[in-house]
Amino acid sequence: MSMSASLSNAISGINAVSRAAELVSANVANAMTEGYGRRDLSLGSATVGGVQINGVERVVSQAAIADRRLSQAEQGFQDARASFFTRVEQAVGTPDSASSLTAFMDRFDQSLITASADPSNASRLTAVLDAAVGLAGKINQISDGLQSDRETADRAIGSQVNQLNSALQDVARLNKEIHQQVNSGGDPSGLMDQRQVLIDSVSAVVPVQTVTRSYGQVALVTPNGTTLVDYQAAQFRFSPTGTITPDMSLASGALSGLEIDGASSVSGTPFDAIAGGSLAASFTLRDDDIPQLQANLDALSRDLMERSAAADSSPAPGQVGLFTDRGVSLDPALEAGLASRLAINDAVRPSSGGAVWRLRDGINAATPGPASDGTLLGAYERAFSDAGLPVSGAFSNGGSSSALMADFTSQIGQERQLASQRQSYAAAKVQAFQDVERAGGVNTDQEMQKLLLIERNFAANAKVIQAVDEMLQSLLRI
Repeated sequence: MSMSASLSNAISGINAVSRAAELVSANVANAMTEGYGRRDLSLGSATVGGVQINGVERVVSQAAIADRRLSQAEQGFQDARASFFTRVEQAVGTPDSASSLTAFMDRFDQSLITASADPSNASRLTAVLDAAVGLAGKINQISDGLQSDRETADRAIGSQVNQLNSALQDVARLNKEIHQQVNSGGDPSGLMDQRQVLIDSVSAVVPVQTVTRSYGQVALVTPNGTTLVDYQAAQFRFSPTGTITPDMSLASGALSGLEIDGASSVSGTPFDAIAGGSLAASFTLRDDDIPQLQANLDALSRDLMERSAAADSSPAPGQVGLFTDRGVSLDPALEAGLASRLAINDAVRPSSGGAVWRLRDGINAATPGPASDGTLLGAYERAFSDAGLPVSGAFSNGGSSSALMADFTSQIGQERQLASQRQSYAAAKVQAFQDVERAGGVNTDQEMQKLLLIERNFAANAKVIQAVDEMLQSLLRI
């Protein structure tokens, strides 16, 4: 081999190991950077001898990333529902809590028993009133909290749709920039890192899978086959609602649905396309979970009104009893949201011009009756303790008012527990796939081993150059 060929080979080797050292440095520095793909140098033999740098390869496990993204979407769905049911369970209260719904009902039942034992005792009648007001207030509080959560879910949909649209546009833009880099022979790895982070953010909201296209580009496709990005981005449309009342629903047109513009290969409805991510969870909460809980709470409120009206014969048909719909009688057509409007009849409230003795003598009694007559208080006690099944709501078994409220509380507890279990399972899946993904990522120990080899190769090529230099110097001295 001639000296010029040896020198050329050594210089090409120096260039290759220098570039390799740069990549090792970048790999180590970005070992914990989100979305970073490990870089490897692709080398080949030059036609005139020596080493040729073919390019830089971005090494990632596409299968692990795909599995992790789908599991992250599931985790986003379960996180939202578990968080909601945890909040509702705290608002309703567990049976062992003094501020729980069942505790308020038990105090009301106990106050009736105590008052019926001594109907002439004004303080015991006042205790019945206070317990009834507390029970109605607790139901109002739970109902208002549900509607607040429903409005929060609606706002979350709007926020996630904006985030989604922005991310999809950025993915389409990066696709074009990566195309240009690849076409011009540049290194698109940094752009691919950015795109991976963006797609990860999309997959938490809507489950997506990537499909490889030419020149390093990718298409984003949902599990049902709806293409969200393929050279251009689709656009989601949603109109948030300011104030949501219990009677408003998606079916009635009072709440906004979801539309997708510019999506190709659409299979099913827009809701089918987003199934499984945090966006789907927000729709599920707004349109299914919260309305069902509200309907059950309204049914309990209606049951209280009907039981109290049945116990007291003093009101004429159509007149209100102890529990009212903000002072008026029940209209079955307006049951939605009744729990927020449940109130105690002003006729028994001294602060509103009423008198507590009407709890003993009748809501519409004009004058006090015999102070020792506990007939009505006993009727109230039996009305709320007798078994009955609400005419609305989802209750499988009838029971006393206390038992029905315990059933309502149990339903929420079961939903919370199930959602928490699914949340834990989804989180474990995400962690498992992240571990697999990291196993194929940057290993700093291996990178240090590469650096030792790079150092040796650099030294070897440097010695060749030194030897050629010495030979040339010897020739010049002849």
